[in-house]
Amino acid sequence: MDQQTNNEYGIKVEMFISDPKYSGTISEEEAKELGASLFSYSYGDEALGYKLTLHWAINTHENTIVLARYTYDGVPSGIAVNHMLALMFVNKNMPAVESITYQALERLLRDNPKIEALPSSERYAITFALDAAKLAVKKYIRASLSHEEETIPCEDSPMSIASIKESIALHNIETLEALVDYTKAGSSDTGCKENLLALLEAQQKSLAEQQEAENALSDKPFKELSTGEKIIAVDIAIDNTVRQFLHSDGGDIDIINVKEEGDMFVVYISYLGACSDCSSSGTGTLYAIQNALRDKLDPNIHVIAI
Repeated sequence: MDQQTNNEYGIKVEMFISDPKYSGTISEEEAKELGASLFSYSYGDEALGYKLTLHWAINTHENTIVLARYTYDGVPSGIAVNHMLALMFVNKNMPAVESITYQALERLLRDNPKIEALPSSERYAITFALDAAKLAVKKYIRASLSHEEETIPCEDSPMSIASIKESIALHNIETLEALVDYTKAGSSDTGCKENLLALLEAQQKSLAEQQEAENALSDKPFKELSTGEKIIAVDIAIDNTVRQFLHSDGGDIDIINVKEEGDMFVVYISYLGACSDCSSSGTGTLYAIQNALRDKLDPNIHVIAI
């Protein structure tokens, strides 16, 4: 994929950097006028060269953000990233905020659909902002963090083990150099590189096992698979066809069950994230999923959203 060169930014990113409309805090008076409560969450540290505080005015009856701003210290592209995020946060509830994806945010920052919005060395500006948003949601809903979500393995990145693993899987990262681009982990802290290499190796092993499972399932006709195998086969087919497009719009689907009804195989799905509120989820999106499964697995598949 093409990238901006020489650390240059596109027109849109430069515009947001030069006119950071959503930079700053939200006053009590502003929140009161909106019938909202103030909430803030800080991420990173000035010593890391990256510190972000998200400021939200939240309608607590619906847990919906009605106004979003930020205060920030870091690489200039982070201003553009958080500018766009502030726009995206408004009118979203907490699950919708969590469902915002790297791909969706990055594409909104592009001038040219084929050219990445940021230099590769600053991809972490997007990763950090989204990580901060997800942790902010967890704080707001008072969700407990797992051990991996609480453990920060490197001194040069604010990201937890869980977040680093998520980035490795999302971007299919294979090298420490690429990992630095997306997370800054290991950029200067050599003491954590051994742990990072272990995470990279674990991901490659997982991919190899997944490929082996795919090959095993592909050797049997869909109708001969067990129910559990059918669900796995459907999930794999979705991964290889429409899931990337769902993710780019901030959504996803969960495979609930596969039932055999006469000559038909009925696949029950549940929409997640932005897909659950999308007007096309019951028509165009549903037919796209169904057609993909019929093409990949069996012509007698029927998809129902529940």
